[in-house]
Amino acid sequence: MPTQPPTIQELRTHGDTLVSLLERSAETTPSASAVRCEGKTVTYGTLHNRATSLADGLHEYGLDEDDRCCLCLPNGIPFIEAAWACASGGIVASPINPSYQRREIAYQLDHADAAAIIISPDSVDHARDAIDDVDRDVALFSTEQDDGVDATIDELIEAGDHCTVERSPSDVVFQPYTSGTTGDPKGVLLTNRNFRVQILQTVARRLRQDELGDALVILPTYHITGFLLAVSALAAGQTLNLCRPDQWDPETVLELVTEEPIEEFVGVATMFTDLLDEYDETRHDVSSLQATQQGGTKIPPELQASFEETFNVEIMEGYGMTETTAAVLSSIDASLGNRRGAAGQPTGHTRVKIVDEDGTELPDGEAGELLVKGPQVMAGYYEDGEATEEAFTEDGYLKTGDLASRDADNYVTIKGRKKNTIITGGFNVYPAEVEDTICSHPDVRDAVVVGIPDERKGEVVATLVTPKEGKILDEDEITSYVLDELAPYKHPRIVEIREEAPRTGSGKIKRSVVESQFRERYDSR
Repeated sequence: MPTQPPTIQELRTHGDTLVSLLERSAETTPSASAVRCEGKTVTYGTLHNRATSLADGLHEYGLDEDDRCCLCLPNGIPFIEAAWACASGGIVASPINPSYQRREIAYQLDHADAAAIIISPDSVDHARDAIDDVDRDVALFSTEQDDGVDATIDELIEAGDHCTVERSPSDVVFQPYTSGTTGDPKGVLLTNRNFRVQILQTVARRLRQDELGDALVILPTYHITGFLLAVSALAAGQTLNLCRPDQWDPETVLELVTEEPIEEFVGVATMFTDLLDEYDETRHDVSSLQATQQGGTKIPPELQASFEETFNVEIMEGYGMTETTAAVLSSIDASLGNRRGAAGQPTGHTRVKIVDEDGTELPDGEAGELLVKGPQVMAGYYEDGEATEEAFTEDGYLKTGDLASRDADNYVTIKGRKKNTIITGGFNVYPAEVEDTICSHPDVRDAVVVGIPDERKGEVVATLVTPKEGKILDEDEITSYVLDELAPYKHPRIVEIREEAPRTGSGKIKRSVVESQFRERYDSR
């Protein structure tokens, strides 16, 4: 049901931490529905009580303030419950994609110095094996009892009292992982201040309405945009409708928009394609929608035009990173409205520069690297001072690694990536990780991974693999090997086996040449 909103001043004065913003809704509307997912609903009062008891249960089990607790959970009430509990207990939540395999989970547990991991039943085997690979004790908690599980969430809640630890704006509250193209994944240190700034900006825009409708999050909450959208809805006192992107069903989303007062959502290109294909005006009423937003790769112009005409709502572009606690550019807040093809204007408190290779600021219209600065930018990378120093300029701007230009009205258009990141179906794939996995195959000499444009997913992963001398490989073998080691969205959809590959003078495969060859060969698929 529509929610009577708080004032922005009420939120600003209620506290300066993530958990204090969430608590306001539990204090003022304890009987209101907080989260709805997969046929289950929890009220704000119940969610708050369970989260604070879980926080104390984690403390009783031995977790201290600033310990890391990994959350390997899909979108759902348990994820929100666990994240709220960590914030209440001063424990840093570190989300893990629940489709990750043993190797990926083990890396994050080890690098984050995790004291515990909370999982769903689907991840028990992978998590248990991953813990065996880590040279440290890691407690294993689950939503259900299983072999090797130390305790369930319900058991921790029953063992705990209510607990909310005093924290400061500069304290780290969330540690998601991202990666460069030439190194291991890095833990991004996001503080209470980062979230407070982004939540207040998000809620302030929603408060322009006299009444708030329900919120809908279809992006994964283990990614920064999905998580920010979720906690912003809870801070505003909305009912948060969560869908599981790993069980993506456009009909479910259209039914929710038809039945509930949902005014906006954020999706990726594949989701807009599926919603457009599934929409039936005789069964679906989408008149409550006032705006939609898209992330990931740019949405094809034909798809955007067709969706906007059919649904009678604009698709607004934006731009953000894990390191910036989601959006730093937005069309939905832009002073001159939406400009198709542009990512929008800088959000409040955000400064941007476009610079050349030497760091010299470029005039309007010229493309260079996008630099950003603002209170939503991360504190740094966990236990990696060198990477943190490299990520920032001397005057404190974050180097995004993306190429962009700016016009005279301060609209920024993203031109491409200096990095080699592949964005497939809204998920980031880092070539170095896939290459390392392929090269761990005993018969592989080397490999290079590139992204190929794809109408549905934006890009797909493609790889050129060379076998060791005397060894024979086939494409299906490489695909299966990667699927066994990494999340499904990272596996190459295009595999070529060649005895030789174009190389530099030092013997490295020429990535640019392979990418050009692959695009010429497969771009028209």
